[in-house]
Amino acid sequence: MHGKRILIIQQRNWGVSIGHFLAKKLAKEGCVLAAVTYKKSAHEFHATQKDVHYEILINNDEVFEKPTRYVEGNPASLEAINQELGIESIWPLVAGSREITRSYAEKFYYNGRQQMSDEDIVRYVQGAYAYVRKIFDEFKPDAVIAPLLAEPSHLLISHMARMRGIKTLCAVDSRVNGVWILSESPYEDEGAFHERVDALNAGASSENTQRAEKYIAEFRKKLKIQDYLVRRWKTQPFFKRVRMELAPLRRIWEWYTRPHTDCIATLGPSLDCRPPRIILRDYFTKKLWSRTARSFSYYPQESVGRYVYYPLQVEPEVTLDVFALYFKNQRELARIIALSLPADYTLVVKDHPDMLGFRPPEYLKDLAGTPNIKLIDYRIPSETVLKGASLVIAPNSTAMVEAAMHHIPVIQFGEEGIILKLPNVLKHTDPSTLSACIKERLRINLKTPEYERRLKNFVAAAYDTGFELDYISAWEDAKEDEREKIWDMYRAGLDRIL
Repeated sequence: MHGKRILIIQQRNWGVSIGHFLAKKLAKEGCVLAAVTYKKSAHEFHATQKDVHYEILINNDEVFEKPTRYVEGNPASLEAINQELGIESIWPLVAGSREITRSYAEKFYYNGRQQMSDEDIVRYVQGAYAYVRKIFDEFKPDAVIAPLLAEPSHLLISHMARMRGIKTLCAVDSRVNGVWILSESPYEDEGAFHERVDALNAGASSENTQRAEKYIAEFRKKLKIQDYLVRRWKTQPFFKRVRMELAPLRRIWEWYTRPHTDCIATLGPSLDCRPPRIILRDYFTKKLWSRTARSFSYYPQESVGRYVYYPLQVEPEVTLDVFALYFKNQRELARIIALSLPADYTLVVKDHPDMLGFRPPEYLKDLAGTPNIKLIDYRIPSETVLKGASLVIAPNSTAMVEAAMHHIPVIQFGEEGIILKLPNVLKHTDPSTLSACIKERLRINLKTPEYERRLKNFVAAAYDTGFELDYISAWEDAKEDEREKIWDMYRAGLDRIL
């Protein structure tokens, strides 16, 4: 590791909590570091800390405000950018940024209209491309470490790294509870885990096969909810709930008494830059929408006959904006699926619990009022819905893993690569042939020895190549022992690719 040159995407608060911890570990190993930061207050932390030295330290927010900051001469044309990155167009990269493609100023929780003009978007992409090329030309990284790959500049870095034969490591949930793996692509479809699944399916053996059998058996007896979801959904202590209720008043006070460090002039209001009127709008709108969702007249699940299940996804989120770029309009996708079902099937739709208070009432009404769609209560456990489902269809979803454990076939519209390694999942992207695909999937028999073998291989591959850790407590609670496990994971990943 000594002398290796590592570029770190120091994303917002992750960069302060986990990213800085990793930087210190890498520096101790003798690595040379560079970083791109996101969020001005986070950049200030990295610029003033004394623990590690960065040969290059660039703040992406600065490029939002001044796209020409790193441009020398005329900015690169979009054609030149596409050619160097090996892509067809920069516009799919732009879709991953909620700040660019949606307006937070106009509506909670984001309007569908873009917040930056096309001309400003192009200037930003050209400016980000300029500093990304500067890093790769001058710093010459041997590897890239990232918490996620979603924002346009993340993807610029990832694509340029790929074109130059450099790997990008990103920690992702393996979908086996408590196990995290490293992905080497923006779509989570490359890395040690994927290679291991393929090897096991081809006949290799694993020391974790019995453990995988036990995991599957336990899952079938009782749904294993991912640790980070359990943490998110548990009832908060009374004092914490009081703090959350008073938080808008604190934020308004801070608006008038502190500098607006994280505001970006070219973007306007955002989650990091909320003037008092936006703070109050958000607070009361979420309250109203939460009350509406709780009291909504959902269709009773027990009254539904034969059905296909569509679990709605959180949005905006990378699972839609990057993995399922062309299927991110979930209402329209649900309508298309409902139209494509056999005559004796209906489409059951359930919202994601994390979207409570973030969906406008009109959204729920429109879904519930669409032919052949039954919108059921978001509070119904996923396990209960899956028990009656003949098929699961979605852009991407954790429910697809749950379906795999219960021999339920799945159609996935998105590109998310981990899910596609499950033996019950089929990728399909053509709405015009969806009806025939659905009929075929409804006829398939998954209760076979080969299916069980491949399902065990998926779980065993996660244990073979993954790391058991509590990623969220390492991030949000700064637990030292968990952060050490994250370092062990990245250290092993770097040893593999360098």
